[in-house]
Amino acid sequence: MGKNLKGKECGKGIYQRKDGRYSARYIDKAGKRHEKYFQTLPEARNWMEDVKYADKHEEVFIATETTVDEWLEFWIENIVGDLAPNTIRNYRERYIRNIQPVIGKMYLSNVKPMHCKKVFILMDADYAGSTIRQTYITMGTMFKAAKMNDLIRKHPMDGVRYTKPVRAKDDIKFLTRDEQRIFLEQAKRSHNYNQYALILETGLRTGELIGLTWDAIDFEKRTLTVNKTLEFRYNSQT
Repeated sequence: MGKNLKGKECGKGIYQRKDGRYSARYIDKAGKRHEKYFQTLPEARNWMEDVKYADKHEEVFIATETTVDEWLEFWIENIVGDLAPNTIRNYRERYIRNIQPVIGKMYLSNVKPMHCKKVFILMDADYAGSTIRQTYITMGTMFKAAKMNDLIRKHPMDGVRYTKPVRAKDDIKFLTRDEQRIFLEQAKRSHNYNQYALILETGLRTGELIGLTWDAIDFEKRTLTVNKTLEFRYNSQT
């Protein structure tokens, strides 16, 4: 049994170094020695349990070498890279803004439900339920792919729920015909009047509107076909 600096037992194969870090050592069935250092005792114990499980079930234990940041980049580039650009952008934005600050530097195998729950707790006061739901989907999908590829043994989102309600459809306010008429009268002063009028008449989304080209319009049949969208891209790393 190893001990910490105060003389208390840490568990078999674990001890605290003079610099305060905890060393965890394990020799697998093939006689190969594994050793890692951790800032806290629970992290060392979690790693020890995982490597023992992997050795017992003859698995290749590589999860602790992959951080959540590293997995996010691999996941985006190689697993979900064929999804719609807006979906990829939403995944990355929610990760950078809400997930990364909490668990980005952690090893995949060290992420537990309490860490995932913390992400939502920190969002609760400042974000709408729909945004929290997007974050929930991003984390859930990202970790599901990690589990499917044997990088983690358990899904850290299991049992984690977000409680802030998403805005109900019947709570969404819309303009009446009279309100639309008043709006357009005032909008005549704006150079965007034609765009406003077209959106109100057709229900086009902004990306669909600004993506319109002449080939989308058939003047003879008096039809407009939405065949492309335009979106603003930015480099979130700069």
